[in-house]
Parts: sequence; structure tokens; C-alpha cells
Amino acid sequence: MRIRTAVSIALIGVIACVAPRGSAQPAPSVPAGAGPVAGGCPHGVDAAQCPFCDPSLVGSLGACAEHGVPEALCVRCRPFLRFAFMAAGDWCVEHETPESQCALCNPLLPGAGGGGAGAARRYQQDPSVTCSTASTTVTLASRSVARTAGFEFTEVRTGTLSREIERNAELAYDANRYARLSSRAPGVIVEVLRDLGDRVEAGEVVATVDSMALGSAKADLLQASELLALWQANAERERALMERGAGTERAVLESQTSLAEARIAVARARQQLRNLGLPDDEISRVVELGDTGSLLRIAAPFAGTVVERSAVMGEVVDVRDMLFAVADTGLMWAMIDLTEADLASVREGQRVSFRIDGLPGRAFAGTLTWISTQLDPKTRTIRARAELDNGARLLKAFMFGRAAIRAGVDGTAVTIPKDAVQWEGCCNVAFVRANEEGTVYQPARLVLGFDAGDRYEVLSGLSGGETVVTSGSFILKNEILKDAVGAGCCEVDHLAK
Repeated sequence: MRIRTAVSIALIGVIACVAPRGSAQPAPSVPAGAGPVAGGCPHGVDAAQCPFCDPSLVGSLGACAEHGVPEALCVRCRPFLRFAFMAAGDWCVEHETPESQCALCNPLLPGAGGGGAGAARRYQQDPSVTCSTASTTVTLASRSVARTAGFEFTEVRTGTLSREIERNAELAYDANRYARLSSRAPGVIVEVLRDLGDRVEAGEVVATVDSMALGSAKADLLQASELLALWQANAERERALMERGAGTERAVLESQTSLAEARIAVARARQQLRNLGLPDDEISRVVELGDTGSLLRIAAPFAGTVVERSAVMGEVVDVRDMLFAVADTGLMWAMIDLTEADLASVREGQRVSFRIDGLPGRAFAGTLTWISTQLDPKTRTIRARAELDNGARLLKAFMFGRAAIRAGVDGTAVTIPKDAVQWEGCCNVAFVRANEEGTVYQPARLVLGFDAGDRYEVLSGLSGGETVVTSGSFILKNEILKDAVGAGCCEVDHLAK
């Protein structure tokens, strides 16, 4: 397919409409010959298909599952509707979509995700296998037409690609280095040895509980140990009697059975003391010394700081009561709220910088270590976790701040400015200048990768070194779309300068 144009009256009309958002410029006018007009439709389309003339179409045609808008209002599936939206004054020239559907200009729109999730889905979409855009050529009558249309150009280049994604985050203790300490048996607190903010070492006792259960468990071990010794002596005696012919085999078997039961009772009693927190060497001393003391010591499992305390001298406690919390605050977690659109760029292992308003000028470095596998149904965000170095102990749990994730592409990549990329209904395209005069432009179908904020990574479609249109590229796209809906491009050679 070959299209020849000299920047038609329609294109000049579009250029005249481009103005800063919020300015006093009038709404874009409908291009001349914009489409089929029937039934007196004031919007430049067939009145039978115009959702402005017949609002019942919105309900009767249902939703467009692919693009997330009513089918009757979807300009991607029904390209002729663009003229109706222009006539109604509902058109975003900058992003080539109805103003009421532009997630880039209106991030609070449903499904926008605060950053244009609809646009994010488009840039991630691969070209349609049936699309013939790449075989289309747009030819201008002269090089002055590009100047009249305000075309600007850039060279496709290769290089490193990165961006900072900044999101809200809340600090929390490292759950792998945080412990809630409680008594393993009911009792009465008789000693509190540490207070809030105290540093403790691994195994250091922070409180003592007088527990009847501990005394009973020690007594059970002593009793089982004595019975084990008794049955062991009895089994040896029965075996000796049978060897001399004075005993019976039945008596030997009975003594061995009782001996096995005694061994099991000792093992059960030892395990009971382990469950109460006693180490094996202390359990052995219970047997050696005949200890039946009831003082249960509560010790820190690792070195850290006492961050919570509820233990009070003389208080009766149960196993469910938390007495202390110990945390290693040298490493903190930043729990980050990501949007759906961030998932295309964010990966585990990326660097993170955390800042809070209360400490201006300070940034805390860390690494992204986890990204949730599920979406929060209420906030529509995805939780991620970064581990932050807190050697200075300035970061505190439950602080709020902003986490900047340094996302990027490993090695070098082919990159293209975002304003050079146009979505033409089924593909992302860029318009390559095909001759030195700047009169011939070839659309290139793109497969896009990493979103670097102002540039995209190009995975397929361009190799680097090509010259593409940036400002004004949407005009070339309009020419393709007009041809696709049957309007074609008109020859207005007398406009060429």
C-alpha cells in the first residue's frame, strides 16, 4: 500500500489544535471529509453508529473486553468514532484518545493505576500477526511539508537504560531477626532483668518465671531415671539366673519389657524439659544434682535490642502472654506498594533508596528481596520488600517514606523516545525516515520492553541508527488510520512550500 500526501487540510487542522493542556484553545475540529455521515448526525459519522446521537448503543453493544471501555465508545475497535469525539470536544490530541478515556492525562480514571495502566498494557502488547502496517509507506509531496507539519526527528540509539520508580513504603522489623518472647509454662514472674532499649546478646536471660510445671517436669525425669536404673539391674539379675539354670526365659522377657518402658519414660521426661526450653546439658545436670527447682529462665534467641516489654514483677503469666520483643535493628524492611504497571520493570535484586521527610538529605540504601504473588483486593497494589542497612539506627519501625527502585536493563539496549511511539489500533509503531529529503516514511512495528520513563527499550523492529519522527508522529499515524477506515489521503499539492 502506498499513500501520497502533501499534508492535507485535515492535518493542518490537527496541528493548529495542539496546545498546552488547560489553555484557552478551542476543542479540535472535525477533519474535513472525516467519515460517513448519514441521518443528519452532527458528529461526522453515521447516526446509527453514533453513541452521542443514540446513547442506547452504550448499553446494547456491551463492553469491549480487550480495551476496558464500552464497545460503543471504543475508538480502537471503531476508528471512525474519533471524528465523533472530536466533534463533541472530547479528544486528547497529545495522546490520540478521547479525553474522557485518557489514563495518562487523568490518572484517577478507573483502571488507570495512578500512572496510565491502559497505556502500560499497550506498550507491552506484541504486534498483531495480521497487521499490514509495515507494508504501508507515507510519502509527502516535498520536504517542506514536514517543516509545515512541525516534524521533529531523533536517531534510534543503543545504551544503558534505567529509571527510578518511586512508591510509598512503610518500615518494619526484619521478621527473620525479630522474636516475641513468652514463658513456655504458666507461672509467676519473679525477676525482670532487661528493659526497653537494652541491648541483649544471644542466650542472655531477660526474665525469670517461677513455674510449677517446670518443677513437676524435673521430678518426672528424676523418677523415670530411678526406675530405669532399677529395671536395668533387675534385667541383669534375671539374665544371670537363667544362665545358671535358676531362672526362666519368661522372667527375662518380662524384665526386658519393663526396662524398655523405663527407657521410654526417661526419653519422654527429657523431651518435656526440652519443650520448656532447657538445653541438653542443663537436663543432664538435673539428673546429676537431683534438681527440682521451678525457676524458668527466658533468654534472647539472638543479639538485638528489646523493642517491646510487658513483663511485670509478680504477674501471673500464661504461655500465650508476650513478655518481651527483641529485634536486630541493624537491618530493616521497607514494605513497598507497587502498581500493576510497575511489574513490567521491577525485579528482585534491584537497588532501592529509601527517604523520609523527617530526615531530609538522608538516603538509606538497600536491595529488593521479595515481590508478592498477589494483588491487594482493597488497594489494588502489590507488596514488595526491600532490605535496608540501618547501621546508624536512625530508621524506626512503622515510619513512612518513599522508596525509589532503580530499575533497568542489563547491558546495552536499543532505545526510542516515547513520543516517537504510536499505537495504531493493533501495534506499536515508529515512523522511520526512509530518505534524506524527509519525504518518505516507513512504519516499523515494534516489540517494546523496559519502560524507562521517557524512553522504551526496543526488543524488535529497530536495530539502532535509524532516524524516526518524534514530534508530529501522530499525524503520520492519522494518515494510516484514515486509509484504514476508507477515508484515504487527499492530494493537496498546492499546499507544498
